[in-house]
Amino acid sequence: MKRNFTFFLIFATLMLSMTSCGVKEPEFRSIRNVEMISLEDGNILLKADADIYNPNGVSLTIKEIHVDVMVNDELIGTVDQFLEREMPKKDEVALPLEVKFPPKLLFSNFLTGLMNMATGQDFEINYVGYVKTKAMGISFTVPVKSKQKIKLNS
Repeated sequence: MKRNFTFFLIFATLMLSMTSCGVKEPEFRSIRNVEMISLEDGNILLKADADIYNPNGVSLTIKEIHVDVMVNDELIGTVDQFLEREMPKKDEVALPLEVKFPPKLLFSNFLTGLMNMATGQDFEINYVGYVKTKAMGISFTVPVKSKQKIKLNS
C-alpha cells in the first residue's frame, strides 16, 4: 500500500510539473524580405518571409499556413500549405510566402494602374491569416497580420 502511494505521489508530481509549465503559443513577429517582381511570362511574383518565434523549451511542428495576400485592398492570392516542418525550441523560423498573379489584379482601373507603375507609386500589401502548430499534443493557431508598402521591381 505504501509503495502504491509513493508511486502515485511521484506520478502526480510529474504530471503537475508538466502541466504547470505548459506549452505557450508561438508568436508571429513580422513579415520581411518583401519583393514584388515582374516575371517574363507577364505575371507578378510576390515573395516574403513570415517570422514565427517558438518561446517554448520544446520543439513544435508547423502543420499549416493559410495567409490571404491583398495588394491595395484587392485579394490577389492565398498561400495555402499543409506541411510537417519542425520548429526548434526557443528559436525563430522564416516561413516563405509566395503568390504569383496577373498584373490586372493590381488595378481596378487599368489606366490608373499604368500611371501608378510609371510614377513608381508604392503598393500597400496586407497579409492576413494564420499558421497552425502543434506541440506535445496541443494545437495552436497563430494569427498573422501585417501591412506594409513596397515598390514594383522589374
